[in-house]
Amino acid sequence: MVNKNLSTKYFILQALRKSSTPVSGESIAQECGLSRTAVWKAVQALVSSGYGIESVANGYVLQKDLTDSICPWEFGAKENLFCYYGTTDSTMVQARKVVQEIQSGEKLKIVIADKQTKGVGQKGRSWKTTKGSLAFTLVTKSDLPILYSRRTVMACQIALVNVLRKNSGRNFFVRWPNDVWSEEGKVCGVLDELYSSGGICSWQNLGVGINVSSRPSIQKTDSVFKKAEPGIRRKIIGDFITEFELVKKEIASDTENIALHWNSLCMDRKKEFYAKDCGIKMKFMGIDSYGSAIVEKDSVCRTIPFGTFSFEKN
Repeated sequence: MVNKNLSTKYFILQALRKSSTPVSGESIAQECGLSRTAVWKAVQALVSSGYGIESVANGYVLQKDLTDSICPWEFGAKENLFCYYGTTDSTMVQARKVVQEIQSGEKLKIVIADKQTKGVGQKGRSWKTTKGSLAFTLVTKSDLPILYSRRTVMACQIALVNVLRKNSGRNFFVRWPNDVWSEEGKVCGVLDELYSSGGICSWQNLGVGINVSSRPSIQKTDSVFKKAEPGIRRKIIGDFITEFELVKKEIASDTENIALHWNSLCMDRKKEFYAKDCGIKMKFMGIDSYGSAIVEKDSVCRTIPFGTFSFEKN
């Protein structure tokens, strides 16, 4: 019998993808421990979602696959973590609803969409979601003091850099306060929202937009890949969930580890930048363990909290 953590849709797709000949509904039903009617309904649901599954005399065949699908069942045992939308205004907006409806004991949800019509960036700016991009919001249980909340964004940036480097073979870097860049331009942004009480974050939503294989017509932007690769969006999001959970372990204790990790991946340390909001040039020295920028001006260092100003990025 199929693993109870794997859905019927997942099992059907895996069986059809592996077989060069028709797979009978009866054999699938036996493996899943379901009726043939239940299997038929799952097949019809997959067809409605765009998979080219055809019924022939001795079973089902996959005539046309959706190689870039990010539907929940594509993630195997992680399927229950996903809330999928073909089109939505913003995954951040939908994530707010998820927080209100989340079940006791759940600590992680991923709200993901193929298309956003009103993607949101920092300070209310719009985020352009190009075709083949990844747009998702991580809904994560926090239980951290508000003072530590920037560490979750830092962990997200670190996990993204590690995953994008691993999957592409290219270099990527973190940039303060919430970006991931290649040497050519911005490929990813992170936007966070907090739900807190009594100085403690109960939930933290992290909106992530990644230019996977195309980029918006904006200067200083880049994409992870120059052309689409089959299944790469699924691979990136799956690897990211695993990597984020690993890096997140660094943020709970009051140590410098997360800042050291972040600073080691930063492309801007000891470079001079122009602070747009105050019209001053200063040297960026990295960040501290609370996510504040450490800047140097006239040989004097001071810390600048997130949201105080933004740098003119080179």
